Amino acid sequence: MTRKTEKAKTEKLTRAELTERITAGVAPDLQAQAVTLADAILAMQEKITTSIPEYKAMPLSQTVTVGTGETILRANPAAQEFRATVRDYAQALKSLNEILASGKPTTSATAVDDLRARFGVG
Repeated sequence: MTRKTEKAKTEKLTRAELTERITAGVAPDLQAQAVTLADAILAMQEKITTSIPEYKAMPLSQTVTVGTGETILRANPAAQEFRATVRDYAQALKSLNEILASGKPTTSATAVDDLRARFGVG
């Protein structure tokens, strides 16, 4: 099977099916943690993929008038949100990769709970 064929099959799977496939070989005691991370990663991947065109078009900074009438340059909140999502995606991907590779938990329960709360999964 070629890489293109594998990719085409992967794209047709639902997020739940992809999560199940990614976490198939995980030890039972780590299964819930791996499923949560995999689901969060797939959700963030969707969000990032759909946001890339918007991010490329938006300015990285904005001019804002403060109460004294001065104008200041500040970071665009939408650009900061996109960057934070990419950063969280990379960290979650790294954590899941370590779980899958070694079979040992690398993130604490608080980090997993933070991902669940932030992205509404689990």
